[in-house]
Amino acid sequence: MTKTRAWTYEGTGLAWLQEQLGQPETGPGHVVAELVPSGFEAYVRIFHRFEASDGSGRSRTWQAWADDTAVPFHAELSHLSLRDEGRDGDGPRWQTEEGALDDRSRRALSRCLAGVTGDQAVFFAYDLAALCRGEEEPLVRRSTLADLETVREAVADAVGTSGPEFWWPQDRSWVVTSDYDLLSTYVGCSARTAERLLGDDELEALPVTPRTRVDWYADRP
Repeated sequence: MTKTRAWTYEGTGLAWLQEQLGQPETGPGHVVAELVPSGFEAYVRIFHRFEASDGSGRSRTWQAWADDTAVPFHAELSHLSLRDEGRDGDGPRWQTEEGALDDRSRRALSRCLAGVTGDQAVFFAYDLAALCRGEEEPLVRRSTLADLETVREAVADAVGTSGPEFWWPQDRSWVVTSDYDLLSTYVGCSARTAERLLGDDELEALPVTPRTRVDWYADRP
C-alpha cells in the first residue's frame, strides 16, 4: 500500500477525499481509514477473485481457497496466508491483480451501487497510477456508473488497466477504493448499501471497520 504522495491535491477532484483520510498508523501495517474516509455507517471489503493462470477461465474465491487449506476466512485475511499448492508452469496456479477488481466483481459492484445511486454523476479517479505514469496531477473523470467501462477504456493509455482507484457519486453517499498496491477493494457506505453488497452472490465481501488492517501482512505473525 502506498505510504506517500509526490504531489498535493489542492484544486484537484480528489482534494475533498484526501482531506478526510486518516493518517498512517504508528504501529505496524495500514488500516481502512487510510483508504476510505471516516463518517460512513458501514465499511465493506470486497475480495478480488483469483483467476487460473492456465488460460482455462477458472476462478476461485478467497473463502474457497481458505477452506481447502484449513485457513480461517476473516476480514484481515492476507493472500500470503493462503497456502501455496504448487506451481503451474512458470507462474502461480492462481493469481489476482493488484489495484483492480476482476471483471465479474466490478460489474456486480457497479450494479449494486446503481441501485442506490441512480443516474447521478459519479467521479472516477486515478491517483498513484497517474503519478507513476508521469501525469501532472490525479486523473479524474466525471460520468455515470453505466459508463464505468467506457471510462476505463478511455484512460487506459494514460494510467493502464487497473482502477479506478477511487469512485464516488455526486452526493458522496459512498466511496469505493481499489488501492494500487492491494488485492481487495474497500467501500464506505450506508448500512443499507452494505447489506446490498454483502448479500450479492457475485461479490465476495465481508464487513470491516475503519481500524481493520488492510496490508499484505495484516494477519501474519
